[in-house]
Amino acid sequence: MKILYFIKQDPDETLTTIMDEHKKNNEVTVVDIRTDKNYDKIIDLIASSDKVISW
Repeated sequence: MKILYFIKQDPDETLTTIMDEHKKNNEVTVVDIRTDKNYDKIIDLIASSDKVISW
């Protein structure tokens, strides 16, 4: 499964733990939307992901 994380703030311990668990069995991509403003890439990532999580 492809999981996409949008990070809007520095990850806390809970998010780090969740992402680590997801990475064990899934393809995980993390995008920091504070710095990454490449919207074409972001739209493509959303379209190709099974789950999108915003934190």
